[in-house]
Amino acid sequence: MKEVEEVRSKLQELRVKLQSGQIYQSLLPEIDKIITSITVTKPTEINLPDDKDGIRELIQSLRDQLNDHKLEEISDDDLLHLFQHIGSTDLLIRDKGVYFLFSDILQQQITSKKQLKLVFDHLIQDQSLFEHITEPQNDGIFKRSFSLMFLSTLLYIDRAGSHFIDDESKNTLVDQLVTYIAMETDTRGYAGKKGWAHAYTHIGNVLDELAVDDSLVRADKILMLAVLLARYKRLTTPLIFGEPERLGSYVADLTNQNKLYSDFLLLALKNWRHELVSIQTKEDEQMWTRLYNRQRLLQALVLNPEMPKEINDYLNEENDFRF
Repeated sequence: MKEVEEVRSKLQELRVKLQSGQIYQSLLPEIDKIITSITVTKPTEINLPDDKDGIRELIQSLRDQLNDHKLEEISDDDLLHLFQHIGSTDLLIRDKGVYFLFSDILQQQITSKKQLKLVFDHLIQDQSLFEHITEPQNDGIFKRSFSLMFLSTLLYIDRAGSHFIDDESKNTLVDQLVTYIAMETDTRGYAGKKGWAHAYTHIGNVLDELAVDDSLVRADKILMLAVLLARYKRLTTPLIFGEPERLGSYVADLTNQNKLYSDFLLLALKNWRHELVSIQTKEDEQMWTRLYNRQRLLQALVLNPEMPKEINDYLNEENDFRF
């Protein structure tokens, strides 16, 4: 986790400087430096959850009780047992099992606020978000990505009136999220028999929840947008499972709140356009992947009816979503 600590520390320094007004124009180049310094490390053994530890039986038992309207509470141990399996490569356990079940448990309001906070604290820890993140494409993506997906759900519940996430925890989440985005390079959508990975869709879900969070200062929202754009433009594998549209929706929601955000987005888009010259110096698969990723995102911005007029005008006038 040394690499994670270094990236997080550098981003925390930028966060403080941005909040105090020490940086703005130089924010994107500073984030670029951090991202380009991240190195790919050798693969290590991934300790996947033991799906023979009774998890299937637990899921089925809780499901049966729900269906029979007999589930009135769930123990902390059973709750954590479920979340120990969100990194399973078996989609019937991770996705159609834990995710569907927990969603129904939340709908029925079976968990307490204390239990929701217990899950939140579990999901924002390094072991949930960063395991194997600097290694080549690997099965660790499922635990990382689904941690984000559940976090977005918990953020929605908190915002809807539960209010179980305190300011300190929200502050920690921002640090963890920007670090995660800066480091995540696995862009797989549907990963064959293992089901959805979809990290960048889940990133969009969390960002969208935080975009409308009035407890966060504007500097934090700018930082999250900046880190997303800085990482996105350097991805060398395709995003083709709806991620650009999801991220475009987040960008529209954010930039509609205040001109400060649309002004920063315009700055970032203009800088990105200028960087195309250096991207196109070497024609290879990675170059074309980066260009098409960019095109898909900018097209998503143009086609989103909620996008501020000044953003649409710039993209259309410059034909900036084509190449």
